[in-house]
Amino acid sequence: MLVFVCALTLTACGSKYRVEREGIPEKLETQLEQQVTAGQKMLETAESASEKTTALLEIASGSEQVGKLDEAILAYKEIVKIDPNHFSALNNLGVIYEEVGEFETSAQYYSRLVEANPSNTGVFGDAIRALVAAGQFEEAQANLENFALYNQDSDNENFQKFISTQSELIRAAKADAES
Repeated sequence: MLVFVCALTLTACGSKYRVEREGIPEKLETQLEQQVTAGQKMLETAESASEKTTALLEIASGSEQVGKLDEAILAYKEIVKIDPNHFSALNNLGVIYEEVGEFETSAQYYSRLVEANPSNTGVFGDAIRALVAAGQFEEAQANLENFALYNQDSDNENFQKFISTQSELIRAAKADAES
C-alpha cells in the first residue's frame, strides 16, 4: 500500500486526468478533500481486504468528485486488484475513461462489469455506448447478440425492448460513421 500512496502523491503533480468541476460549493469541495485525507489515513492502518477496499473507495470517490481523476483511477484500480469484480470500481473506471474520451478503455471496464453482471441492462447499455463511441460497432453488435442469447429464457419483458433499442443505436451510429 505504501507504493500506492507514493504513486498517488506523484500523480498529483500534473496530469491530463484533471478536470475542473464547476459549481462545486467550496464547503463541499473541502469536505471531499477531507474525505480523501481520511481515506488515506484509513488505508495506512487497514489490515483486511475489506478495510482496504473501504479506504480506497473513500479516496476514489472523493478524488473523482473534485476532478482528480488520476487519483481516482489509481484507487479504483487498487480495489479491482483486491476484488476483480467490484461493481463500483469497474463502473466508475468505465465512467471516468468515458469522460476523458478514452472509449476503448472505458469499454474494457464496462465489458468486465457485464461479465460479472450479464443480466444488468444498465451495465450493458453503458458497455454498448462506450463500444459505439469507440467505433467498435461489430463488437457492440456481437455483445448485444450474446446478451440476447444469455437472457433468452428470461421472463423480463423489458429485455426485448432493450435489445431492440440498443440494436437501433448501434445501426444508426454505424450508418453515421460510414456517411
